Amino acid sequence: MFNINNFLEEINCPSCNSVDYHVIRYSNYKNIKDLQDLLFIYKSSADMPVLDQLVVCKKCELTYLNPRIKSEIILQSYTENHDEKHISQDLMRYRTFEKSIDKIIKKIKVFEIKNKTFLDIGSASGVFLKVIKNKGFEESGFEPSNWMVNFGREKYNVNIKQGFINDAKDIKYDYISFWDVLEHVTDLQATLEKIEKLSKKNTYLIINVPDIDSYATKLMKFKWPFYLNVHLYYFKKKTLENIFNKFNFELVVNFPHWQYMELGYVLDRASRYFSFFSIIKNIISFLKISKIAVPYNMGQTTFVFKKKND
Repeated sequence: MFNINNFLEEINCPSCNSVDYHVIRYSNYKNIKDLQDLLFIYKSSADMPVLDQLVVCKKCELTYLNPRIKSEIILQSYTENHDEKHISQDLMRYRTFEKSIDKIIKKIKVFEIKNKTFLDIGSASGVFLKVIKNKGFEESGFEPSNWMVNFGREKYNVNIKQGFINDAKDIKYDYISFWDVLEHVTDLQATLEKIEKLSKKNTYLIINVPDIDSYATKLMKFKWPFYLNVHLYYFKKKTLENIFNKFNFELVVNFPHWQYMELGYVLDRASRYFSFFSIIKNIISFLKISKIAVPYNMGQTTFVFKKKND
C-alpha cells in the first residue's frame, strides 16, 4: 500500500542550517496515489501547486519545502523528463532571453564579449545557450534531461551536456547563469560551493527566480502561480544576498523579468487558478489569436551578482 511518508525527507534550512521554522502552509497529498504521480510533478512545464509543507526559517527567513519529496525521486524525474509542452514556447523564450541578456549587458556595462566564457545551469532545450552563442559568448550548459539535451544539440547546435552543476569541470567562467533553476536544485549548499569553484575574480552570476517578496505574491497570496511543488525554495532579495554574500558575491543590480509566452499558453496556465480565464482562452482560440506573443511578469526577478576581489 502506498505510504507518502516513505517518499519524504526532512531537511535543515538550506541557507543557515537552522532547524527552527514556522509552518505557513501544511502538506496536502490527497491526489498522490503512487510513485508515478510523484515523478510527474517535476516536469519542466510542471504546474502542480504546492503539496509539501511550506515553512519559513526563523533565523534567516528563507522559505522552503520541509519535509519534501526525496531528492533521488526529484533527480530521477528531471533526468527522465520528456516535455513537448515546454519546447512549444522556445520561440517565445528566445525573444525573452535576447531582451534579458541585452538588458544585463547594458546595466553591467559589458564592453568585451569575444572569448568570454558563459556557463548556464539547467539549460532545458538550450534556447538561452543559442542566444548567448549568437551574441558571441563561448557557451556551455548542463541539463539533467537526456531528451532535452539531445533536442538542444540537434535543434540549436549548442554546447550542452547531460548532467547537473556538479558534473561541470572545475574551470573558471566569466559568467554563470541560473534561469528559473536555483529554486529547483535539491542540494542548495553543494550548488553554492560548486559555484564558488567555477568562479574567478569578477565573475558575474545571473540568478532569475520567482520573487516571494514581489507585489504579485503579496496580492495573490496562495493563488500565486509560482507556488509549485517543483520549487523547493522561495527566494527574495534579502535571502539571496544572505546566501551569496557568504561566498563573496555582491548584488550589482536586480530588476523585474518580463517573460514572453503565447497568449493561449498563458491563459491555459492561468485558468488553473481562476476559472474565468478558461472563457477568455476559448474566445481567443475562436478568434485564432492564441499564438500572439504577450509579455507578463508575475514576480519573476533577475538578480545579477559579481564576485568580489578576494
